[in-house]
Amino acid sequence: MSAPSATGRTRAGLGFRRPSHRPGARSATVLVGVTGWRSIAALLVVVFHVWQNMGTDGTGVGPWTDVPAAIAFFGNVDLVLDLFFVLSGLLLFLPFAQAALDDARPAPAWRTFLWRRSVRLFPLYWVVVVLAWSTYNYGITTARWDDLLVHLALLQAWSSELIFYTIGPAWTLSVEWMFYLALAALGPLLVRRARLRATTAARVRLLVAALLGVVAASVAYKLCVELWWQPPVTDWAWRFGPPAKADDFAYGMLAAVVVVLVGRRGLPAWLLPVPLAGALWLFSTALVLLDETRTPIQHALRTTTSGLAWAIVLLALATCRQTWPGRLVDNPLTVRLSVVTYALYLVHEPVLLAYERTGLFLTRPTPLAYAVNLAVVLPLALAAAWVLHRLVEEPWTDLAAWQAPRGGRARLYPDRSLDLAAHRIRRHAALADLGTAPARSLRDQVDARLAATPGGHRPGATLGGTAALPPSDTMTS
Repeated sequence: MSAPSATGRTRAGLGFRRPSHRPGARSATVLVGVTGWRSIAALLVVVFHVWQNMGTDGTGVGPWTDVPAAIAFFGNVDLVLDLFFVLSGLLLFLPFAQAALDDARPAPAWRTFLWRRSVRLFPLYWVVVVLAWSTYNYGITTARWDDLLVHLALLQAWSSELIFYTIGPAWTLSVEWMFYLALAALGPLLVRRARLRATTAARVRLLVAALLGVVAASVAYKLCVELWWQPPVTDWAWRFGPPAKADDFAYGMLAAVVVVLVGRRGLPAWLLPVPLAGALWLFSTALVLLDETRTPIQHALRTTTSGLAWAIVLLALATCRQTWPGRLVDNPLTVRLSVVTYALYLVHEPVLLAYERTGLFLTRPTPLAYAVNLAVVLPLALAAAWVLHRLVEEPWTDLAAWQAPRGGRARLYPDRSLDLAAHRIRRHAALADLGTAPARSLRDQVDARLAATPGGHRPGATLGGTAALPPSDTMTS
C-alpha cells in the first residue's frame, strides 16, 4: 500500500555561509510555507519581552495598557507559542504518518528519534541555562540548586513556582520534551496498529480517531481547570503544562496526516483566501481586547482555537498547488534567520536582562524609548544567537551523525580491511609523495573498494586524516 508523499523542497546551505556538505548536514525535506514561521514567531517573542520588561509596576505587563491597539497587539503575541507546538506536531509526526500509510517507508526508531531530538535540544539549552542561572545564584548554601536541576531536566512546566525561573521562555521547551517522549513511546506503536488495517481509509480513520482523542482530552482538561478546579492564576503549571498544550501538538499531527494524503493536490492559490479567512475568524475569537469581557469557556479554549487556526494556515500553505504563497513566508530573510531561531529564542531574555542591569534600558513609556530598547536588544540577541549556533548547536548537530539510521553507532569504516588500507595510505604518504604512480594506484584501489561498499565512500570523505562522519538528517524543529 502506498500513500501520496508530501512534496517539499530540501533544506541545505542555510547556515550563514557554512557549507551544507559538512558531516551531519544531509538535507531533510522541508514543507513550503512552514520554515519561515519559525523566524516570525521568534522575532515576535523578542518584541513582546522588550515591551514586557518596560513595565514598572511589578505586574509583568508593559506600558500602554490603556491603549486598545497596544493591548490588541502585545496582549495576543502569546498566540504564536501555539504556532511552535503545532509546527512540532506537524514536522515530527510527518515521518510517522508516512510510515503508517505507506508500508514501504520504515517507521522512525524510537532510539534514533530521541537521540536526534536530544542532540538538537539539550546541548545549547544546558549551556544557556547554566550561564543564566549562574548570574543569579552565588554560594553553595544560598544558590537555588533545585531550580537548576529542574531546568536541566526540563521539568519546569510541571512546577508552578519554577516554570518561569532562570529562562522564562524555556517553559515551552519543557512542554516540547514531554511531547518528544510521548511520540517516541506511542508513535511506533500507532504505526504498527495502523498497518494492521488493509486500506488507506481504515488507517486514516485510526490515526484521526487517536489524535482527535488527544484534542478532546486536552480540551476537557482545560474546561475542568477553568470551570471546576479553578486553581489560582499564579498556579501557572495548570494552564501552561503539557496537558493544556497537548491539543496544539495533536492539531499539527492531524495536519501531517492530511499533508501525506493530499501532497500538492490541495487548493489552487486563488482559493487560498477561503481557509485563510476561516483561520482569521478563529484568531479573532481568541484575541484579548481592551475592556472586553470573556466567559470562562472562551478563556479556557483560547489557545485551542488559536492552535486550530495555525494548523489551518500551515496546512493551506503546505498543500497549495502553487508554491508562491508559501514562498512569501519562506523568503530568503526568514529562511536564513530560521537557522538561529532556537538559539535566539533561548538567549534573548538573558541578553535583555543583562542589558537592563547596565542601567541603559529605558523604562519611559514612550514609543521612542521602546524603539531604542528594541534596536539595542534585538541585534545583541541575534549576535549572541549566531555565536551559540556556531560554537554549540552546529557541532552537536554534526554529532548526531554518529547515530546509524537503524540505531546503534554508525561505522566509520565498513570493515577492517578498509581500515588497514587507510593505514597503509597514511604510512605511504609519510614516505613518498602521494602524486607518484604507486601511491595513486594504492589510493585508487581503496577508493574503489569504498565506493562499492554501502555507506562507504562519499564526496568529501578522506582517508588520510580524521574519518568524516556519515550524514544524518538535519533536524527541523
